[in-house]
Amino acid sequence: MINSTRISLTLAFVAMLPQAALANIVCEGTYEFFNGKDTVNAIPGEAPENGALAARLYNAQRGAWLGQFMGKPKSEGLHEVKVSQCGRQFTLSQGSKTMLFLQSIMDDTLYVAQDIGTNEAELTLRVVDHKIMVGSVKGKSHGFAFNIPVAMDPRDVSMPDMKRCNDDTAATPDTPAGDRLTVDPALRSEVIGIVADELGVPRDQSERYISALRSVAKTRQSDEGVSEILPGEPGCPIELTGVKTCRVFPPDTTTVVEVNLLLDGDGRLLPVTTDGSDTGRIRVDDPGVADLCAPESTLPPAEQRLRFKFFAIEEDGINDVQAGLLDARTDHFKKAHYAKGKSQGRQGRADAADEAYRAIGSPVTGIHASVKP
Repeated sequence: MINSTRISLTLAFVAMLPQAALANIVCEGTYEFFNGKDTVNAIPGEAPENGALAARLYNAQRGAWLGQFMGKPKSEGLHEVKVSQCGRQFTLSQGSKTMLFLQSIMDDTLYVAQDIGTNEAELTLRVVDHKIMVGSVKGKSHGFAFNIPVAMDPRDVSMPDMKRCNDDTAATPDTPAGDRLTVDPALRSEVIGIVADELGVPRDQSERYISALRSVAKTRQSDEGVSEILPGEPGCPIELTGVKTCRVFPPDTTTVVEVNLLLDGDGRLLPVTTDGSDTGRIRVDDPGVADLCAPESTLPPAEQRLRFKFFAIEEDGINDVQAGLLDARTDHFKKAHYAKGKSQGRQGRADAADEAYRAIGSPVTGIHASVKP
């Protein structure tokens, strides 16, 4: 039996979830459906005489919520969830009764029931961490507005069939599209090596613990439009007979490289993977949670994120490195230091990285060993 404290903790967990999470996947299988004590409010001009007083007396009997999502949960028994349309819809069934839920076009974690037997109410469910659902039945009746909290707690769930759901040509962090810049491949490789040496990560495991995007979104500074220059000026050979001007397009590569690493509570580096979005947000690459619907964690959670940002902009004489230590849950900076490169080339970058890293306290204590499946 689920209790209100557990639901309250679930909602606290919702607040900590990264907004840029994995692609929405609704786990399917067996859930236990719960509803809580409803609340009512008198609708002005519609409720009967003394309706407001009646609503207050009714609500007073439900007990204190104390910030909990659901008071006095009541089980409605086991229900089955079947996911289809690549997660865009699912059916909820109990025996011969079936209800269809469609994904909101405005919020891919919100699902709306299509027919609950009345036009005066709406049942919505929000998917939390792929396998927990919380929501409510809201509507009106006889001049009163009511709100009944509901929740679905997983009992025996698994990953739905998502084959061919990723067959598209959308840009990924490693496949630049027209609005993305390629990170200079040679510089990216060099930077990973510098960070690996600084932190004592074996070179053959560097990209297991160090994440660096191969492309980044263009910024206003990197996409200033097309400019024109005259023949004979640098970049526009005068030999081009009949050419009055040359058109210069913004560069399609960048020499700014950002790398990210995750640390556990003891300062040990954790293996990482990205969430698949353009932001390249990283998470712990735990072989035990490959199945999002049936996790068995084998690694501790990330407590801190270590970030290095290399600025190798030779035309401006910049060869600087910024190091930052952030809270892995909130992404709020704890410490940061910007080191100006005193020379060009790899050694200058390595020296700047060393200065910045030491300035934030050299937080890495070792490596949390993990065998990649």
